[in-house]
Amino acid sequence: MQKLEQYRNETSQRKRLDEIHLKVELLRYKLKERKAKMPMGKGTYGTTKGRPPAKKKMTAKQKTLPASLQKKIMASKGKKK
Repeated sequence: MQKLEQYRNETSQRKRLDEIHLKVELLRYKLKERKAKMPMGKGTYGTTKGRPPAKKKMTAKQKTLPASLQKKIMASKGKKK
């Protein structure tokens, strides 16, 4: 009798574990599907992942230089001042 009761308890525990495993697999699948739709992380916009490109501005130190040098720096960055 005791063995039969012990066996029944073990099978019920296995059933619960199997149900939990199925739920976990379902949640993993949903998470994977959601990540495929929208990437996560800093600076994500729609399908683009990562931060937006940095602006090509002059630093504070460069702004103190003479105007002729500032023009050369901006020209090298691809902008005209």
